[in-house]
Amino acid sequence: MSNELTAQEQQITVETTKILASKQDALMQLGQIQAFNFIGKLVTVSELKILQQVKESKNYKGLTYTDETGKLETVSTWEQCCEKVLGFSRKSVDERLLNLCQFGEEFFEQAHSMRLGYRDLKALRQLPTDAQALIIESEAVETGDKEAVKELIEDLKAQHKKELDTEKKKAKEIDDQRQVAVRMRDEYQMKAMDYQSELESTKFKADAWVDQTKHLLFEATKYESNAVESLSRLIALREHFLDDGNLSPQVTEYLAAGLLHSFKTLAEDFAQAWLETSNILEGYLPKMRPSLDVLQELNDSAMSNEE
Repeated sequence: MSNELTAQEQQITVETTKILASKQDALMQLGQIQAFNFIGKLVTVSELKILQQVKESKNYKGLTYTDETGKLETVSTWEQCCEKVLGFSRKSVDERLLNLCQFGEEFFEQAHSMRLGYRDLKALRQLPTDAQALIIESEAVETGDKEAVKELIEDLKAQHKKELDTEKKKAKEIDDQRQVAVRMRDEYQMKAMDYQSELESTKFKADAWVDQTKHLLFEATKYESNAVESLSRLIALREHFLDDGNLSPQVTEYLAAGLLHSFKTLAEDFAQAWLETSNILEGYLPKMRPSLDVLQELNDSAMSNEE
């Protein structure tokens, strides 16, 4: 029998060797933590950098541990590695890795030396970037004044909360205004439907068609004037917006987007109405005439009949 390995067996051997090597690396890395008596602390930069490497490489998969019953089990998740191999919860380990990543090695070590607590660092992470930098670069950190650092964190936390509350209040006011605008639009649409129902009940009478026509054209002119007024108000808003050179980029963007949408929606609605009306009514007359001209013509005709 030949002692030579087949190509498939050679491939399996190579892959197995690689897997064993990766597990050996993970065991050596975790062994460094135990060798330096870091287990039970996990607060220094060195040990956390080791853990970050193990986590990113995923070489913890396949490691073994003995459960409470003495049975040998295999690690398949980062959570199992944290709990069964390191003796920490995954949340606790990840929190510390996040602190190291977000604050950097220098501040992390300073925070450890000052014995800043988990809640202090969590509160610091939740602050805006500029507020974090203000604390990290503060004289209190440089001198290792723990109480001053904690007080600074609390002050900026309170200030940040106040700013968030103000933003939420403004957002609510804007949302309330939006809902009022939506309600007004819906009410106008309902009134338009009621007006349509009212018109459907109107029947032209042979002996009163002139007065009825004049009435309907007067209504058309009135609503045309309302539309012109609405358009004029939108134009006035646009000009007021363009004349203000002190607006922030964010305000300018919001105003531009809102006004453009209003003009676009109005133009599209009127264009659609015009196309529909043109298709329906153009066949009834040789040319278009303004409502006011037709009203004048009817008045002139009525006066001629009286003479």
